[in-house]
Amino acid sequence: MPPLMVPESFALLCTAFAPCFTAPTYRTFCYLVAGWVQCAGRHTVTGVVLAAGVAEWRHWSVWHRFFSRAQWLLDALGKGLFRLALRWVPADQPLVVIGDDTLARKEGKAIALGGMHHDPLLSTVRKVVCSFGHVWVVLALWVPLPFGAGGAAKGVAVPILFRLYVGKRRGNRADARSRATSGKRFQRAQAAGPGPDQHRTKPALLREEVALVAQWAADLAPGRTVYLVADSAYTNRTTLERRPPNVEVVGRLRPDAALWTLPPPRRPGQKGRPRKRGIRLPTPTALAVARTQHGTWHRLRLTLYGRPVTPLVFRGTALWYGALRDAPLRFVVVRDPTGRRRDEAFFCTDTTVRVAFILATYAKRWTLEVTFYDCKQVLGFEDPQNQTVPAVQRTAPFAGIVYALVVLWAAQQLEAGAPFAWPQRPWYRQKVGLAFTDLLATLRQAGTAQPTVLDPPASRAAAPPFSAPPCPRRCLRKSCQRRPARLHAAA
Repeated sequence: MPPLMVPESFALLCTAFAPCFTAPTYRTFCYLVAGWVQCAGRHTVTGVVLAAGVAEWRHWSVWHRFFSRAQWLLDALGKGLFRLALRWVPADQPLVVIGDDTLARKEGKAIALGGMHHDPLLSTVRKVVCSFGHVWVVLALWVPLPFGAGGAAKGVAVPILFRLYVGKRRGNRADARSRATSGKRFQRAQAAGPGPDQHRTKPALLREEVALVAQWAADLAPGRTVYLVADSAYTNRTTLERRPPNVEVVGRLRPDAALWTLPPPRRPGQKGRPRKRGIRLPTPTALAVARTQHGTWHRLRLTLYGRPVTPLVFRGTALWYGALRDAPLRFVVVRDPTGRRRDEAFFCTDTTVRVAFILATYAKRWTLEVTFYDCKQVLGFEDPQNQTVPAVQRTAPFAGIVYALVVLWAAQQLEAGAPFAWPQRPWYRQKVGLAFTDLLATLRQAGTAQPTVLDPPASRAAAPPFSAPPCPRRCLRKSCQRRPARLHAAA
C-alpha cells in the first residue's frame, strides 16, 4: 500500500471521520485528502489521484465511485468538523456561525444541477451578468485560531455544512458545432434538476443547516447560544421566525425598514382581534436624520476588522414586522465620522446584547469571504467537472473539508509547540500573521519529508495492483459487432 503523503499528526486528525465510512471507503478518503493537499494544479479527481501517488495502485474508477456511489453522508463529516473545531472556541463565549452563498463557475452542457446564476464579481451597478455553474449555501463556524501576530488569536471561518442551490433557469442549452446537445449525458443532466414543486430557496437551505448546528450545539455544548450572522439576503421570515430556541440572528437592517412599537396591552372588556403591532416608527434613515439635527449621536470605540475605529452610533428596540412578527429586536445605526461611507443599520434578535457586540459579531462575516477565496484559488473549489448528481453534491464540498482540516491541523501544531516552518518571503517586510498558503505549504513539506505508512511492507507487497477488473476491450470499428453474424451465416 502506498504511503500517505501527509504527516502522522494530520493522519491522526483524519481518524475523527473513521466512523463515517466503512474501512475500505475510509482508506480511500485518506488518500483523497492527501492528494487534495499535495495537488498543485487543477483539483480534478484524476489530478488529485496523481498527486497522491496512487494512480497505479488501484483502478481509477475506485476514486470516482467514492463521490458518485459510496455510502457516506456529507453532514456526518460536518458534524465531525464541528466537534473538532468546538474545542477552540472558549467556553465563556457564544458560538458564532456564518451563513452565505458562493458561485462555482462551470463549463459543460452535461454537468448535472448546473444553472444560470447572478455573478457578483462580473456584475456592476448598471449591468447584471449571469454565469453558468453551481451556487453553494455554506454554513461555517467562526473559530479563533493562533494565526495572528505573535500567536495571537485570529478569526477563521471553518466550513462545516454545504447545500447546493438549484435555480429554475438551466441555461447552457444552445447547440455548438463542436458538441451538440443530444447525447445521453446531456439528457441526464437536463433531467437531474428538481421539479417545479421541489424548488428550495437559499434561505430555506440555510435554515436547514442552522437547525442541524443548533441540535449539535445542544448536544455537545449545552447552554451556549448560537448566533447566526448573515447578510440582508438571509434576514427574512424564513430564517428569523420559528428558529430553534438556542439560536439568535445578527444581520443587516434595511435603511427603509418599517419599524413598529410593541402592541399595547388589551383593555378589560376590549373586543376584536388582538393587535399584532403598535405605532409606526420612522425608518432607520429618518431616525439618523433626526439624530443629526439634534446632535444626539454617540461615539463608540471598538475594533473592527483588526483596526481600532470610533464610529457614531445610536441604538433602539423595535418590532420589524416584515421579517419577525413575534418578538422585538435590537437595532443600531452606524455613521462614519469622516463621511466616506454611507450610514448602515444592523440588528440582533437578542435584545440584551450591547452595540459593540452587534457590530463586532457582524464584522466576523468577512472571514467566510476569505475562506471562499482560499478554497477557490488554492484548493480548486471550482475545478471538479462531475456529471452525476451524487458526485456534484460531494466533490466541491470536499475542498471545504480539506480546508478545515488544514487550519485545524496547523492550530494543533502551533499549540503543541511543534516546529512550524513556512516559506520565507523577504518581499513581505511587514507580514506578522499566517495565511492559508503558509499553512498549506508547511503541510506539503511535512508530508513529503515524513509520509505516513498505513500498512507494514509485507502487506504492501502482497496487495494486488488493481482492486477493480480491467476495462473491457472496446471495438474501434462498427463492423466488428456484425462479424459473428456473418461467420454464422457462412457456416
